[in-house]
Amino acid sequence: MIIDRERVAAALPGYTLGAELGAGAFGLVLAGEHRRMGRPVAVKVMRAEGPEGLAVSFDGEARTLGGLDHPHIVRAYDYLDVDGLCLVVMELLPGGTLTRRRADLSAPQACAVGLAVAAALDHAHTRGVLHRDIKADNILFAADDTVKVTDFGIAKIFEGSAASASGLAGTPQYMAPEQIETGRLGPATDIYALGIVLYRLLTGRAPFDPRQPIQALWRQHLTSPPPPMDDVPGPLAEVVLTALAKDPADRQADARVFAVDLAHAATRVHGSDWTGPTGLPLHLPDQVRRALHPPAPAVTAPAADPLPTSAKTPAGTGDAGDAGEPTVLAAPPPVTALSPAPPRRRRWRLPAAVCAAIALAAAVTITLLTTLPTTAAGWSHPKPLGQPLTGHTAAVTSVAFSPDRHTLATGSRDHTVRLWNVTTPTGPQPLGQPLTGHSAAVTSVAFSPDG
Repeated sequence: MIIDRERVAAALPGYTLGAELGAGAFGLVLAGEHRRMGRPVAVKVMRAEGPEGLAVSFDGEARTLGGLDHPHIVRAYDYLDVDGLCLVVMELLPGGTLTRRRADLSAPQACAVGLAVAAALDHAHTRGVLHRDIKADNILFAADDTVKVTDFGIAKIFEGSAASASGLAGTPQYMAPEQIETGRLGPATDIYALGIVLYRLLTGRAPFDPRQPIQALWRQHLTSPPPPMDDVPGPLAEVVLTALAKDPADRQADARVFAVDLAHAATRVHGSDWTGPTGLPLHLPDQVRRALHPPAPAVTAPAADPLPTSAKTPAGTGDAGDAGEPTVLAAPPPVTALSPAPPRRRRWRLPAAVCAAIALAAAVTITLLTTLPTTAAGWSHPKPLGQPLTGHTAAVTSVAFSPDRHTLATGSRDHTVRLWNVTTPTGPQPLGQPLTGHSAAVTSVAFSPDG
């Protein structure tokens, strides 16, 4: 398609235009920059006087993009219909397409791409938008390598779980059976296309040869099972092949379920904390992040074993006859506090003469425990105080009490520290928002002497 650049420049006086980034039968994409803000942009251009309905669908793309706001979806800044041209000004993605980069991606990076696209689809689907053209050319990378889903040009607004296909639209290599048959479409349609993307990333080949005649290709999508993924670890292959089921009901229920399944499988195959080395920033729902960090089994020492001296914390204060201060085993996380140090007979400020200890048995939760003396030299087993403290989205790796024992700090592999008011041990409350800023797991927390 040939478009006069002078017409585009006249329609966008606030922008300078740069090189052509891509072109197709109905439009092209130009690089640009906002003159005053200096913000780099991409300008998608299409003729308004094209085939019937073309301008309406292009206007629909801009409206669809404007209603979506997610780190893994390209951002739209402006839409204009001027001088017979339709233009969408959007975020510039200089990192290139997945098509160009897929040969250089490692298996963990391929899984990270799958999680990012699934997060984008989950956001769109929950807002009633189907993409209908997920493919490697429509998955791009930002300057910091954040994965972005683009080209919602044939997105379909749907109600409930499915929408009727208004016509055959999509890219044959990635089209789900129900899409080919112009049947009822739903989130599973986009999941099928994402399954095709991951199949090719993990195996190096498409499940069905895209070079064959289109009718033969569609027949395979409709009737032929994809070839086995022999060189791909079983857990990952199972997730992808489930997404490629012929019947939409046999695929993952939605994009969130797909992402959780993929996160579990990738963690089993690549080990914990596998996402960091990929270098691909991920913005995932808490449920998916928890799947990336499954809880480890609790470590519990025999009740009769005394705590080593190195495990004891400095003495606290307490009312006459109170148990003492909390202690935590000095062992790699996750850990479980077993019992406090022997009674010091000092004043303790927590109510009800209890000693608060910490159990990290559930990995992402914290439980306050009580230990009370049964005899002068004996100690009861710890008992939980109230409900577990929740909020962290990954394993809790470290805990510390403030000097006055009124505040608890917890560090986690979710890169945050949380503070809790434990003045009333049976009803602890979070203090403010999580402390953020760390770029990796927080493995140690401590209070200054003045609290």
